[in-house]
Amino acid sequence: MPIRLGTGLRIGAVTAAACVAATLTLTGPAAAAEPRPDNPNGATVAIASNTVAPGGTIAFTGTGFVNDDGSGSVVIVKINDGAIRDSSGSDIFAEVTAADTTGDISGSVTVPADLTGGGHWLRMLTGAGAGDAVRSVHTERFTVAVPVVPTVTLATDAVPAGTSLSASGTNFPASTTVTVKLNRGATLTTFTTDAAGSFSGEAVPVPDDTEAGSHTLNFLAAGGVSVPVPFTVVAEPGGASTSITITTVVSDTGALSLRADANSVLLSNPQVSPELDALVSTGALPTVTVSDLRAADPGWSVSGQVGDFTGAAGTIDGKHLGWTPELEEAAPGQTVVAGSPVAAGTGLKSGATLGTAAAGSGRGTAKLGAGLELRMPTTVAPGSYSTTMTLTAI
Repeated sequence: MPIRLGTGLRIGAVTAAACVAATLTLTGPAAAAEPRPDNPNGATVAIASNTVAPGGTIAFTGTGFVNDDGSGSVVIVKINDGAIRDSSGSDIFAEVTAADTTGDISGSVTVPADLTGGGHWLRMLTGAGAGDAVRSVHTERFTVAVPVVPTVTLATDAVPAGTSLSASGTNFPASTTVTVKLNRGATLTTFTTDAAGSFSGEAVPVPDDTEAGSHTLNFLAAGGVSVPVPFTVVAEPGGASTSITITTVVSDTGALSLRADANSVLLSNPQVSPELDALVSTGALPTVTVSDLRAADPGWSVSGQVGDFTGAAGTIDGKHLGWTPELEEAAPGQTVVAGSPVAAGTGLKSGATLGTAAAGSGRGTAKLGAGLELRMPTTVAPGSYSTTMTLTAI
């Protein structure tokens, strides 16, 4: 049954960080002074990245740091020709021994947490060890900056299939196309960021055939930006039905008799109420025929009462079943009045009047009916439930 209970059940925002940083915010002092002249003596060096966060590490490699006898040199590494020092006051940030024959080196340097700005470099030096050739060579420049990470926020992270999610984002590349995919597969929508690299309230449709459960939206943009955002497709309630067995107990009052056209009623599959506070099933009471052949014509009254609904999945309080009585047919000369409606919640558990005939106007045959409404709590477990209604004529 198509009841969308998940929409709006959760309130709040869900934010996912990008897999890669798209831009960098540069802070701190101006670029460092120019490097001293190199004396590479056949050595070359490189760094793995031109950006690093404060307190982060930057990897380096090199080759050609080999002595005349084929042994590898001892290489010390400084930042900005020794102008930068670590927390202990040392200007040496790494010391590695090059491989014999090739003079290859590799390692990493942890930059100080208070180092910022652009134009920094690593200086590799040899010659301090016995027999080491003297070399001095610097890497290309790098920037120390706090990365600005693209983020996406969903207005809600739980929706039924066939609806839409509202997405907003910041720190994306400016004026660029963002492609949204479902589980890195089908493209759901595309849109363009503004000049600040932001977007707001973009509708992302969730296909009708998306299975209930956990999924991921992937927001993709130029420069390798990929922001994964988890969300949940809410399962629609399904398969629950409610049935009742209605039994008529006829009082032995002689010429006053009572009969129901059927001895069972199957209510409709529950539907969520417009207020989203109940599951509602409806049905109709089988026609109840009242026959009064008593000559004294004392009048009569027919009432109904139910117990709790029970089933393998649990119990539903009988007070949740209400009815709206109606007079379907009356004989000439009869004055028959249908009982007052009884709302679900007050219910038929305490008994209620289906119809009455006053003294002097009840002789003959009348037919009564009623619309039934069962308003169950939304917490009722799926399953089949039944109860017995007792109809009594006096």
